[in-house]
Amino acid sequence: MSTAVSSSTNPTGSSRRGRREQRLSQQHARNRRIAVVAGGCAVVSLAVATVFFVTRGGEQARSYGPPVRTQRTLLMELQHGDEIVSAVLLSHDSVAGGTDGAAVLLPPSVVVEVPGSGSTTLRASLVAGRSQAARDAVADLIGVTVDAGWVLDPATLAQLVDQVGGVQVEVDTDVVQGNVRSLTKGQQRLTGGQAVSYATFLAPEEQEPARLVRLQQTLDALLLALPEAAQLATLLGSLGGGSQSSLQVPQLADFLGGLARDTKARDLQYNLLPVVPIDPGNGVTSYRVDALPLGALVDRLFGPSVPASRRETGNRVFVSNGVGTPGIGATVRGALVKAGFVFVGSRNAPTFGRPKTVVLVRDATAEQQALGLRVARALRVPDASVQVSTEVGTTADVIVVVGRDYKP
Repeated sequence: MSTAVSSSTNPTGSSRRGRREQRLSQQHARNRRIAVVAGGCAVVSLAVATVFFVTRGGEQARSYGPPVRTQRTLLMELQHGDEIVSAVLLSHDSVAGGTDGAAVLLPPSVVVEVPGSGSTTLRASLVAGRSQAARDAVADLIGVTVDAGWVLDPATLAQLVDQVGGVQVEVDTDVVQGNVRSLTKGQQRLTGGQAVSYATFLAPEEQEPARLVRLQQTLDALLLALPEAAQLATLLGSLGGGSQSSLQVPQLADFLGGLARDTKARDLQYNLLPVVPIDPGNGVTSYRVDALPLGALVDRLFGPSVPASRRETGNRVFVSNGVGTPGIGATVRGALVKAGFVFVGSRNAPTFGRPKTVVLVRDATAEQQALGLRVARALRVPDASVQVSTEVGTTADVIVVVGRDYKP
């Protein structure tokens, strides 16, 4: 029987004051629970520190967002070699002192579309070591702008935890590695090495969400332990090559400092990415996103960071690589997203060496021709590239087959 993972949600009040009062009345209960539904009949409850997230701008934030976007997002990845061990999409809003934040925990086995590489898992989404590929894949998967990334290896995460004096965590199970029990269940202060062991531990009978909740507990405790801004920037700057961010150290310190304030104000909400397990045929469970609850989650937590193109229809583009140049799908995606289109995937064409790019639309109507011309001009290829094709189905509104005339 298939299983489903549901993320914890909080009831929305009829007004901002009502939501605020509801949140304050619940602040004494630091631990919430994320439900993991297994086999349609068993429910495993996992303790999660979370509180209600109040969306800035009310209904406006759930549609197109405020005129000036103050929410910023960052994909934090724990990497081991060329694989993503754990990932979490974080957001912080700088409005009114910055006390609203969110974190969505991403299963490494969730299926994503990597520009230029096609379908794979988030775990394997690092193309030639480029973390930008993972950020683009998550942005396309969830439908939000991912502003920045921060990558840590396990040793550097352990170093960071040690430098803040360890973290206080309610360990939810004995951690056994090989035949050695490295941690016992219960409230305790973890060293850096113990924290990494706990955050990445998954017992043989458990599903991936159990490990994500341990990551959440560790991250929440780490945020509580972070020092103030000046000391935090110094600390981050001392981590060395095991910490890589697309942000400068002061910017990363500012973002993490905001999340720390959110955490201390009990105003940082954690959710699991809503997913449904699938069997890709290799004996290892993967996940696909559950679209309906994902849409509600994004509207609730990331409304200001949803690009306007995501609210539109008739602008989905699929890309086929007809030249074989590595990475060309990523550059095409960048041009399309910048022009207001939604990238829905890519693959290699059956053969390479195509001399000219073609932009395929469904029919010869004026509307479809105009759509094709917009795509062609976004890619700076001739208007004559637009052609009518029966290949255009329901997944995309336009198909681009990239030829040698495309210049990134």
